[in-house]
Amino acid sequence: MSHDGDHSTRECVLRFEPAERLFHAYDLDGQVRIQRALSSSPVPVPAQICEDIGGEFLKVPGYVMERTPGEAAPGAWFAEGVIADSTPADRRKMILSFVETLAKIHQLDWRAQGLSFLLRRAVGPNLIGREINWYWDGLSWAGEIDAQKRFSGVRDWLLANEPEVPRPVLCHGDANFTNYLFKDNLVSAVLDWEMAFIGAPEADLAYALIGMSSLSSDYPPGTPSDDEMKATYEAASGATLQHWEYYSVFALYRIVLTHILGLRAFPEDFQAAFQSHVDGLIARLNSAWSAAK
Repeated sequence: MSHDGDHSTRECVLRFEPAERLFHAYDLDGQVRIQRALSSSPVPVPAQICEDIGGEFLKVPGYVMERTPGEAAPGAWFAEGVIADSTPADRRKMILSFVETLAKIHQLDWRAQGLSFLLRRAVGPNLIGREINWYWDGLSWAGEIDAQKRFSGVRDWLLANEPEVPRPVLCHGDANFTNYLFKDNLVSAVLDWEMAFIGAPEADLAYALIGMSSLSSDYPPGTPSDDEMKATYEAASGATLQHWEYYSVFALYRIVLTHILGLRAFPEDFQAAFQSHVDGLIARLNSAWSAAK
């Protein structure tokens, strides 16, 4: 890049609309608006440089952001990568920083920052019901009729038992270690706001904790327990977590439906191997639903 004859170099990242979407809706402009709104907040996000939502210049809808120093963990965070390779003390610090960052996201004034458009993600009279319907709309779009028949019971139960949300917050929506960069054992950036919504703080935290154990519950030393992470969240946010059983079912509902939609993107020979993982998640959903009813 050059400015008045001075030349400088910046490392950048291009995020563009995928050719084959996971969900029925992909709001690239919404992701840009969220990251711009958060640029001056306590939540670390990459600096936005430019966007080309129409794809006029990039030849594909996308936006460019500055590369933020840090490293994200892989899905198997417990076995390899930045968290697994750390000492137990550093591992604990990173995971608790992840939880504390969620609390920072939930403390933002999303109305003042112009993020009310997220309320229109799906149809429904209540906040959580809209998200329940958003994922159901994804199954409809993908033609997953058998999945809709299989999960109609849990969907109906979630809609009928939705708790009141006394303090609606901005939810990251996909709070897992692959979307958080770590530097010096702290979160340096929050990425991928595709699944962001306005909802209950418990929805984000339950999704995060259940997602941590989606591949394995055999955690390495230094990993805080679920109770420790919930206590850390409450201390950082000043809020008391409520309706945990309900939001655990809701989190598993979202995770299972996302995996079912994701199966379509894999080659057929891989789908069979991945199906066993999905079946395990479905068993966890049914167990959590049975316990909550």
